[in-house]
Amino acid sequence: MTAVHNLALGGSVPLCECGGASLDTTDSNSKATVGYSRVSWPYRLAFYSINAFYVEVFWTAMWEYFLVSGDLKLVGYSSVWSLIIYGLSFLFIERLYFYLLDRNVNLVFRGIVYMLLSFAVELAFGLVLMQFDANSWDYSKQFTYHLFGCIALEYAPLWFFGSILFERLAIEPCTRAAFQNPKEKQA
Repeated sequence: MTAVHNLALGGSVPLCECGGASLDTTDSNSKATVGYSRVSWPYRLAFYSINAFYVEVFWTAMWEYFLVSGDLKLVGYSSVWSLIIYGLSFLFIERLYFYLLDRNVNLVFRGIVYMLLSFAVELAFGLVLMQFDANSWDYSKQFTYHLFGCIALEYAPLWFFGSILFERLAIEPCTRAAFQNPKEKQA
């Protein structure tokens, strides 16, 4: 297991080993080490939740514009429940990403696993939210291949490619990011 994978899975390694690049830097004036600390899971949870929420709002606005009404107001929608669903799901996918990567699972197979996981999460949460009349999506009116209106198989390519993009554009940078610790910085 490499250092960056071990760190993302909850282990601890020297920051200088993460991702093949040094996160500890030296101040060129004083030669003092500047300390950094990893982005913690609550920050990553917030990052994943908010970004996925905005993607969903953007997606629904584009859907309405191009396929439904052509309304240039571009009104998108989502539910606050989506923040919780996406945030927790993507933290799990983050861990799954490193698990699969350590086992040399190729990108296509990872995308299929993510897609199936996305369907499972959407179905599970959809069924629970339906019990409280709180489900903000219903695919039964728009799609032919749906299950209880909670998942639509027509979305398989979207979940496949979207999860690969998420892996590349969110997981990798977010797990390599670090905050500078000002208390450890020496003048």
